[in-house]
Order: sequence, then structure tokens, then C-alpha cells
Amino acid sequence: MARRAAPIFCRMKLLRTGILATFLFLAGAVGAAAPSLEQSWANPPREARLRAYWWWLNGNVTKTAITRDLEEMKAKGFGGALICDADGASQDGNAKVPHGPTFFTPEWRELYRHTLREAARLGLEMSLNIQSGWNLGGPIVTAGDAAKKLVWTETRTSGPAAFAQKLAEPAHKDPYYRDLFVVAFRPSGIKPRPIQNQAEKAMVKTLHFSAPDTTPLLIDVPAEPGEEEARTADVIDLTGKLDANGTLQWQVPAGQWVIERFGCTVGDRSRVSTSSEGWQGYALDVLDAGAFKRYWDAIVEPLIDDAGPLAGSTLKYLHTDSWEVEAINWTPTLRDEFRQRRGYDLRPWLPVIAGHIVNSRTESNRFLHDFRKTLGDLAIDHHFKPFAAWAHRRGLQIHPESGGPHAVPIDAQRCLGMDDMPMSEFWAESWRHRVGDPNRFFVKQPASAAHTYGHRFVAAEGFTTIGPHWQETLWDNLKPSFDKACTEGLNLLVWHAFVCSPAEMGVPGQQYFAGTHLNPNVTWWSRSAPFFAYINRCQAMLQRGVPVADVLYYYGDHVPNFAQLRASDPAKLGAGYDYDVVTEDALLTRCSAKAGSLALPDGPSYNVLVLPNHTAMSLPVLRKLREFVRSGVTVVGPKPREATGLAGFPESDRAVAELASALWDEGAPRHVIAGKSAREVLAARGHPDFEYQGGTAQAEVSYIHRRDADAEIYFVASRGQQAESLRCAFRVRGKVPELWNAVTGEHRLADAYEEQDGRTVLPLEFAPCGSVFVVFREPAAKHRPTRPTNAPAFAERQTLGGPWQVTFDPKWAGPANATFTRLVSWPAREEPGIRFYSGTATYRCTFDLANFPTGGKQRLFLDLGRLRELAEVRLNGKPLGITWAPPFRVEITGAARAAGNVLEIDVVNFWPNRIIGDAALPVEQRLTKTNIQKLIATTPLIESGLLGPVRIVEMER
Repeated sequence: MARRAAPIFCRMKLLRTGILATFLFLAGAVGAAAPSLEQSWANPPREARLRAYWWWLNGNVTKTAITRDLEEMKAKGFGGALICDADGASQDGNAKVPHGPTFFTPEWRELYRHTLREAARLGLEMSLNIQSGWNLGGPIVTAGDAAKKLVWTETRTSGPAAFAQKLAEPAHKDPYYRDLFVVAFRPSGIKPRPIQNQAEKAMVKTLHFSAPDTTPLLIDVPAEPGEEEARTADVIDLTGKLDANGTLQWQVPAGQWVIERFGCTVGDRSRVSTSSEGWQGYALDVLDAGAFKRYWDAIVEPLIDDAGPLAGSTLKYLHTDSWEVEAINWTPTLRDEFRQRRGYDLRPWLPVIAGHIVNSRTESNRFLHDFRKTLGDLAIDHHFKPFAAWAHRRGLQIHPESGGPHAVPIDAQRCLGMDDMPMSEFWAESWRHRVGDPNRFFVKQPASAAHTYGHRFVAAEGFTTIGPHWQETLWDNLKPSFDKACTEGLNLLVWHAFVCSPAEMGVPGQQYFAGTHLNPNVTWWSRSAPFFAYINRCQAMLQRGVPVADVLYYYGDHVPNFAQLRASDPAKLGAGYDYDVVTEDALLTRCSAKAGSLALPDGPSYNVLVLPNHTAMSLPVLRKLREFVRSGVTVVGPKPREATGLAGFPESDRAVAELASALWDEGAPRHVIAGKSAREVLAARGHPDFEYQGGTAQAEVSYIHRRDADAEIYFVASRGQQAESLRCAFRVRGKVPELWNAVTGEHRLADAYEEQDGRTVLPLEFAPCGSVFVVFREPAAKHRPTRPTNAPAFAERQTLGGPWQVTFDPKWAGPANATFTRLVSWPAREEPGIRFYSGTATYRCTFDLANFPTGGKQRLFLDLGRLRELAEVRLNGKPLGITWAPPFRVEITGAARAAGNVLEIDVVNFWPNRIIGDAALPVEQRLTKTNIQKLIATTPLIESGLLGPVRIVEMER
């Protein structure tokens, strides 16, 4: 008989966990004991259950549709949803949808109150986007409260002479313009090389739009003697000589002069994005506390009041989405705030904003550093801190996408640290938009913020796409995308997007132009619970305990600053190690030395602190490093040579040099290491946390590690679309490994493992895009390995070759009966009703089981081979479950008989084929109805159906 290795979990001696019907865990419940690992796995608590961006598309929702969605979410295992009124239906060439009640009108607020009442009835936890769309703002925001940027003009003149003429007004697209400063200086006559990346450094222009590499802000061409164009002492303030009409009256001294007129206007992208009708308007200035307070009092407080006693319980979080205004660099209080925070006046440095070198290239770059850092400070102090404080005052928490990932002027991770639940985003795989991991995954940043600022949850808008419409597949796109996000630190998915679609909008109904479409109208909704259960089990595991990582990476004090994908690996660790990124703020206020490691008050600790690969460092950080090193902490990185910013310059540089020499020079304690990578330092101390050997050339395996009291919890995920046989080593000793399968919910002790050089090594078999939790709890002395492998082998008993009788739902033009003499994809059939079919089709066959086992010791399985997308199996009328991921196998031991077995397999595909078929028909003949127009008659059809081979296999003991 043919034999092949099986994926890791179709196993005998399974330790099955029962459903704890009476167990209910509510986060924060007074006196409630934390659930055990088994309890949270069997019945994930509400806080571990996935959420959804619940899109109220153009406000077109009804109470009936709201109640249906919430009841269906609850039934399928959701923990709650984010109410997100927004439009975007017609983007990318799609059709508009009808406009419902405008955000914040009495009609809209009644729908909102109805939602909270229904969510309370169902025990769901809700979040609220505090506007329609994103870029916080709306029609109530005046131009004076909008996000702003500097604009300027230059006029050249010479003296001595009387100057009395109107200065050219700086260009501005928006009608709003206000004069700020007029300054003049004598140009040196030298045309130096421009400051490198000057426009980005002045926040006149943004870097790459998503979590960009900010290294360009830290570099410049070498300075040259005499290249300065002006001295600060010679920059003259003429602001008081400019009248209301823009005319400057000035007695020009002798020489050549440059006159600069600076003003501010509304930023080019300072508008609300993707709002429903009626909520268009300016995006407010997040650097201005007054602007936010006026919005809060007018909009947010009344919405909290509407929640009544449900505020803080059913309504748990407030939210704002992506901040995408990008290049802004002014707010009315900036000059005063800059002077207070940086200790000097920005006025004489304004020519640097316009592209000139003042005093020196070094000093000009440092001024730009201070300028951007002040913008970042104001975003924290004037927006995100008040956001949290005002929400907390009302018993609520916040999870805005405060870390970008667009390149706005922020210390992104510090902003995320202000959240109660740091939140960013990740994207599903697409062939059109955000191709490649660096453009898809932005989870390491909120994860590091959560870990270093003491937050338990790491949330992300997930499965966003632009391009696919119902075309994202489960096991080879959504699952590995989710798994990858988990190994980056995710532990709470907010599915993007679940669109509320009233019945009158048809099926599949109204949808946002982007995102993985999900609601009760999708073809697979009735069988979706097992996939959501996978997500919930993973999240329940990954919310336990504290993260485990070897390295804390300090990413500097500049603005903007972002942490990228884990694989960007700024600490140069390589595979097998993990790290968290830390801000200047958290390093100074939350880190302490403990037994030679860096410890955080919430439990995480790190063996090594790694510094960024540049030679500027703030004095407060360097002094903190001295404290750490004296306590035995190992620091890896280049020797600092200069301070950041202009405060105290040039004495600050001398102080840095003195401190750095004491720490880095020969004769200093060897806890400070330069010239070696963090990996070299760690390798000298022992093994990586996780390693694997074997597998195919395409193997791509990632991991994450958490520690929950005495339990070591590893999640290991393979993203390759082929099976992998690996030998995995974990830096744990003295404990027996347990294998937890989040797809099936089963868990058991490993049969094969050994200890080698202080690590536990075991063979693991991964199905295509497979994953596993490896948990270490019990002392190894209590259990001994029993087999050479952790994967059972399966012997083929027989192949079910057909013919298959297949029934399709006539509602979707499918034939009542069709015969498949061989298993092929539905689009390969000639019948239009099958070729363009979307929905559920039932395959039936009758078979005798040769050599039917007796004695009850043999275990038989039905292996479906390949299928698209998921299947529910019944044998002789007995339900055997739903399978949605390889190996597409269900056990039939208790249902099979020797002869006359009746097999039924319900196979479900997704919507595209029917919509593509309808696109070639007149509107009145179409079976589907949706505003999505991107699926046309020539769009390739999606592989669908049961593809086999279908076999009976026996698990070998």
C-alpha cells in the first residue's frame, strides 16, 4: 500500500479539550480567575475573539441589517466590532451606493444607540470610529483648526535703499493663508551643495508613504569650509514691517539681501478621506490641543453621552483610523512650543526650512532635527495623550492607528504607546497593490509599542487589499498572512472589512472598494466558524503571558521614525532571535537593569541592548546607557560621537565624547561592544531561541515566543505552499513539548523529542501553509519519547474514483444534478451553470469499504486531496465536520461500514465566478447584485470544487 507522512496533528492518543459550556471570561471582571491554557483554548474569552471593521457604507444601514450582522458575528465567534462609518464604494471604478443618514445626525445617532443596545444584548464589545472616514475632522472643522504647512517666497534686493513694495504671497491651493514671519539675511554669495533630503527633513515633502526607512533624515554630504549662506546673528526679523496688504516698508542696509515671507496654509492633503456623504471637510490639526478639544466637545462627548451606561462596557474603545495628511509642519503655537522644548528661538533658523545653510551644515541639520522632534512631541502631548485622558475620564479606552504607517511627523512607536491597545495594519496578498512583505506588514511596530509600554493587546486592521474581490483564498492567502502577522506580534485581528449590507442591496450586496469582503452574504458564511475559531485560538494563546525576545533595539530620537517589518532586522540578529524596538521615552522612563538584563516593569526582559547604526545620540540616552552598563547590561553598537539637536551645542558634543570614551574606549568594562553584530554577541552566549533544519528550498518558517508563568509558548508557522518536514530546536530544557493544533483544536504530548546541548529538539511536519503551537510545561522526567516521529503515517486503503453525482443550487443557475466522471474544477466544465457557479455544491457517491476493519482499533480517514475552498463532510448521515486547510482530511472511523457507505461532501467556493458570469448578461438577467464593477466578463475564473483524489486512508499505529 502507498504510504506518506501525514501532517503533524492527525494523531492517535489525542488529548481533546471539551467545550466549557458554563465558562465565561470577561476581561477585567472583578474577582474572575484567569482561565487556564486549556480553558482559553477551548473557549477563547471575548477579548481574544476577532473583531471587524464594520463598515457603514455611505451611512446606508438599517436597524434590521445591524441586528442581523451583530447576531451573525456573535454566532460565528466574533468578540465585537469597530463601527466605522465611511464611504469609498465608488473608488477604483466601482459604483456608488445610496446615501443613508449622515454621520452624527439624529437619525444616525439612533442607529448607533440601537447598535449598542443590540451589542449589549449579545455580549459583544464595540469600538467607535469618532468620525466618518479618516484623517480626523469633518464639516465642523474650520480652516483655522485644520492641519497646516509652511509656505514662503523669496525676494532679492540690495541697499542702501528704501524698500516699499508688495512681497509675493506664497502659493497656496487652499483659500486659507496667514502671514507668519518676514526675515532677511545677507547671502554669502556661495551656492553650496543643498542639504541632502532637505525637503523631507523640513517636512515639506514626505518619505515613502508607509513606515518608511528614516535613514535619509540622518545623513548628509560632507561639510565644506565656508559653505554657510547666513549666520543666525545676522538674520533680521522684519515681520512688524509687513502691512496687512503684504507690503514691506524697510530701509535696506548696504549689500545684497534675501527677504523671505513665511506664511501658513492648509496642507495639500489635510482633508477627511473616504467619508460618507455629508462629512467631508478639513482634517484637524493634531498638533493643536485646542482644535482637538473643540472637536471632542462638539462630537465625541455627545456620542459618549448617547451610549449612556453602556459607555465603558459595551462601548469599550474609541478609534481614529489612518492619519494620511502627510506633509504638515506648522501649528499656531509652534514657535512658543519650540522655544520651550528646545531652548532657543526658531525664527533665525527659518531660512533652513527654505533650503539655505545657516551657521553650518551640521547646525542646520540639527535645527531640522529639533524642528521635526517638536512636531512629534506636539502630536503626542496635544492629541494622543489628551485622547487617552479624555476617554479614560469617561471609562473608555482608545486604539487609534496612531503610528501611521503613513510618513507623518511622528515618533510612531511612542504614539502607539499612548494607545490602550496599540493598533496598525497588515494586508492580504494581492497581485495589484502592496506587493511584498515590506509593503504588507506593519505589525512589529505596534507589537513593540505594546511590549515596551506595558499593553497586553496588539491589534491590526487585517486582510486589507485593493484589487481582489472575494478572490482571497483561505488556506494559502488569508491563513499564512494571519500567521505571519502573529509572528510579528499580532494577537487581535480586526477584519477589514465587514460591510453592513441591507437586504434591498441584493447579494452579495454593497461593498467597500478595498478589503477582504466578509459579511453574512459571502458564500461560505454558514461554514465560516472553523476558520474564525482558528484565529481565536491563536489569539487566545498569544495574549497569554509576556513576550520573549533577546534584544531591545533602540531606534533613536528623531522624527519621523518608524519600526519596519521584523525581517528588516535593524539589530542584525538573523534567524532564530527576536527583538523589540524601544523609543527614547520608554528607554529613559520604563527600562531598568536587572541581573545583567534590561527589564520592563510589566515582565519582559532582554539580554542585549542594540544601538542604531549612526553616531549621534542624545545626552539623556547616553547617561542612561552608563547607568545600564554599570549594572552589567550588554550594549552593542557604534560609539557615539555627537549629540542630537542644538541644545547646548557645541558643549553637548564634548559631553557626548567624554561619556562615550568612558564606555567604549579600551579599558572600559566589556559590557559595551562595538565592531560586532548582536548575533555574534548572542551566539557566544548560547543558541538562538528557535532554529530548524531540513525542509525544501522554498521553506519559509517564522516563530514567536511567549512565556506564561512556567509555560513556554512558541508559535511556529510555515508560509510555503508545500509540505515541510523539519527538525526544530527550541531553547528550552527539562520540559516535555506539547503540540497544539489551532486548526482542529486538538493538543497532545509530543511523541518524539530529545534534549541536545540545553535545547529541546523535535521533528515537526507541516502541511502547506501549516502552523503549530509548541508548548513546554510539564517536567520531561514525567514523560518519555515513545516514537521516532511526531507525525503518523497513513496507508492508502482505496481511492474513490466516482462517478460523482453533484447537485448545485438552482438559485444560482446551477443544475439540479450533474455527473462528474472525474474530478475537475467547475470552470473546466462546459455547462454555464457549473462554469460560472458560486456557492455550495454537494458531491455524492456510494462505496463499499474493502477489508472493513473490525475490533475498533483501526482509524480511518477520508482524504479529499485538493479542493477550493472548503468542505463539509457527512458519511451515512453522520456529520464529520468542516475542513478548510490542508490536508483536507476528516476521520470516518465511527461512521464507516463495510458496504453501502453514502458519502456527501458539500463544497463551497467564493463569489467571483457567478459575478463574472453575470457580467456578460443583461442587468435584468443577472443573479447577483453589487456595486463592485471590477469583476468583468473577461476576468479569469477561479478554480473551484472538489479536485481530489479522494481516498480512504488508515492511520498506521
